[in-house]
Amino acid sequence: MLKSFSIARFRLFRSLEVSSLGRVNLLVGKNNSGKSAFLEAVQLFAERASPHSLWDLVSVREETWSGRIEIIGNEEVGSPIRHLFREHQLPGLGDQGIVLGSDQDEDEIHICTVAYRRLHDEEEDVSRLERLEPEGVEISDPEVEVYLVAENGGRTRRLMKLAESGWPPRAVRMPVPKKVRVVPTRSMLTHEVADLWDLIGLTPLEEEVLAGLKLIDESIEDVAFVEDRGRGSRMPLVRTTKFDEPVPLNSMGDGVSRLFQIVLALANVEDGILLVDEFENGLHWSIQPRVWETVFRLASKLNVQVFATTHSRDCVEAFHSAWQENPDSGAFFRLSLDDQGEVRPVAYDLETLGDAVDTRVEVR
Repeated sequence: MLKSFSIARFRLFRSLEVSSLGRVNLLVGKNNSGKSAFLEAVQLFAERASPHSLWDLVSVREETWSGRIEIIGNEEVGSPIRHLFREHQLPGLGDQGIVLGSDQDEDEIHICTVAYRRLHDEEEDVSRLERLEPEGVEISDPEVEVYLVAENGGRTRRLMKLAESGWPPRAVRMPVPKKVRVVPTRSMLTHEVADLWDLIGLTPLEEEVLAGLKLIDESIEDVAFVEDRGRGSRMPLVRTTKFDEPVPLNSMGDGVSRLFQIVLALANVEDGILLVDEFENGLHWSIQPRVWETVFRLASKLNVQVFATTHSRDCVEAFHSAWQENPDSGAFFRLSLDDQGEVRPVAYDLETLGDAVDTRVEVR
């Protein structure tokens, strides 16, 4: 579990460090203060800066348009990955790139650009890459290739050749356990939800998810995924005591769908991290205290660390109520921009947040 987390040169962050993280963490702040970007940084760190995680982040924000062409080494680069770096610009050779770190120094990940020269062995018909120091790069050398790399613990992983065609990487759908799950602002993809349900089907965790749905509608008895021939995908049906036949889960309202995804994702990330952007979406204020109680309980039971964002005062109050019952498990932070446009974190302990809630002081 992360006890602290630092970010440098990722998205709008020049440098940010948040300490005293808890098992369940809630972040607030005005628009464009870095809440969603903070979740993205945690995701990238937890997924060890894999090429697929890089592409996922730019795809979610529709940043796949490459736009400006940059010259790095002797390569013309128009990579959409540049949007992940501060000021939407890839670092030059030898420049500092994105740095993500935790309380363990050896976990620090540095994402930067590195030049290599391709050396050919004609006798064996193979080639290998030789790393070049920035000052040793000859722009006119046709054998020079520039890669985005991740450096971690003394090791360098080549993530992608920046001028290479065929990007993004081919998507591979595999419902395998992961150490990080993301519930985005809008909703998860239908196939992702179906895969998660398959992973916990006929296990005690299935009952936990159904119990979560009952927080909104006690008539819900069971969930099953069936083939939706019209869309070529699988859709969730719900059996309830209200109707004689199963009904589509999504027809029961946004709150049921949102809660289903949050609890289902939480149940599928044991010993990992859950990220929820705009936690309150679709959830009526009256049930949010019980939803947060469920999140605190399952996070402790499954050893999951939760990071969520919100714009809602009702959500903050509900979180505080659940935190009071679990005083050693929560943490609350507000991100704000200072006069220089830098993101600064402000931490609230349980008592301070309680005072702010009681006196209606604005903390969002």
